Amino acid sequence: MRNVQFIAEDSYYGHLRMSLLGLIERAPKRVLEIGCGHGQALSFLKRERSAEFVVGVELVPAVADIARQNPDVDVVMTGDIEEIQLDFPAESFDLIIASHVLEHVKDPWSVSRRLEMLLARPGQFIGSLPNIRNAKVSLPLVLFGKLQYQAEGILDWTHTKFFTKNTIGDLLDLSGFIVEKIEPEFSARAGAINTMTLGLFKHLLCFTYNFSARPANKPSQARTEPG
Repeated sequence: MRNVQFIAEDSYYGHLRMSLLGLIERAPKRVLEIGCGHGQALSFLKRERSAEFVVGVELVPAVADIARQNPDVDVVMTGDIEEIQLDFPAESFDLIIASHVLEHVKDPWSVSRRLEMLLARPGQFIGSLPNIRNAKVSLPLVLFGKLQYQAEGILDWTHTKFFTKNTIGDLLDLSGFIVEKIEPEFSARAGAINTMTLGLFKHLLCFTYNFSARPANKPSQARTEPG
């Protein structure tokens, strides 16, 4: 989510994140994406993975309007995922995507539980969350006591929650999921440094984590977020 003045046609909203989509384990038939942008990921799944019914939720109205013009996207809903009514029966989707969404909401545990109830058994939940442990954040904080919020990025000033690899796992577990993968993603430069250092500092170098999870047998409603 951008905090600077945006242009709805900006490629930011049409970026196809293959690093995340590469986690998809099987050809999904019914897909829900939270924060769908222009609908590029949904279009990809329709064309390349034989998805039959794809739904997007987009916060920014002008961006949602562009997604509605995408002939591959069946339904586009506009609104805040914490407020919008998702009028679909339980277990309606076999793939749900939330890429760089949960860090922006007030209660990611509640949102994740709602999504878990919409996920079929078996089904897959994939998403991305920025890494607050990244050296560009953690070292200035430890060495100089500096935590400078920015218009976008890891310290985007609209982020309400911050995550490390461990707390992403906790979020998914408390929301009724079993974690399958939490994989670091690097910029080109950080990736090269990570290779040279044999991955010893990967949790300081990665800017985001991509995760994959599936519904647990235990009902998510019985769990509670940390208080």
